[in-house]
Amino acid sequence: MRTDPIITFTSDFGRREPYVGAVHGAILSVCPKARIVDISHEIPPHEILEGAFTLLGAYSCFPAHTVHLVVVDPSVGSKRRGIVVCTNRYRFVGPDNGIFSMIYQREEVGKVISIESEAYFRKPVSPTFHGRDIFGPVAAQLACGTDVSDFGPEVRDYQQIDLPSTHKTGETSLEGAILHIDRFGNAITSISPKDLRSLLPGETRPRSFAVGGQEITAHYRYYAEADRDEVFFLQGSSGYYEIAAQGKSAAFLLNLAVGARVELEVI
Repeated sequence: MRTDPIITFTSDFGRREPYVGAVHGAILSVCPKARIVDISHEIPPHEILEGAFTLLGAYSCFPAHTVHLVVVDPSVGSKRRGIVVCTNRYRFVGPDNGIFSMIYQREEVGKVISIESEAYFRKPVSPTFHGRDIFGPVAAQLACGTDVSDFGPEVRDYQQIDLPSTHKTGETSLEGAILHIDRFGNAITSISPKDLRSLLPGETRPRSFAVGGQEITAHYRYYAEADRDEVFFLQGSSGYYEIAAQGKSAAFLLNLAVGARVELEVI
């Protein structure tokens, strides 16, 4: 069965400007059979961590050989390079500014290629729009079969951002941070059940979260189990624990922000 190549696209471009459409056009001009799937274009401007988390939440849902294009690029036009990240199942295209840091943690990276061959760029290249003139065309070339080695040399000094860490703080406690606040006001933490197993070996289960001087003890499997306005925690679809409130924004109720420290106590 014939399948058309898939390219996902994530950016901080928003929908008001023509930027997303321009990148779509640049891709289709190179690879007309490509199927473009927009993951999100509502990343807050220049927020690399938010872009990395958004990509993490969706990339693995796609079939093998999907090309993931990500453009959150506050240093566009500078000497920062573009890269192609290759894993067993996927290829990722974007600026080398740490946007793929969570992929480096989650996936086994085969190689990372520096994008240097100008033969694959859209001409002329704007110093302010590499998404349209470099990254989009390169993603399209990859999707349509160009060998990744044709774009440039392999590199090993690719950039990573400092991700919120999770570490053991006591015999029955872990400390992490809030990674992301979604549009419902759910605060996704950096702590996962995997952290419990690796950092606190033995038969443990979460007892409570402490954040902003408040303790949260209600633990449910899904949102509707909680009472109206109740604050609680659960394991979300991203695989991390998150703090939520039934019918309300937990971030608003608790005055939470990305980067705030959280502590998990276990039984």
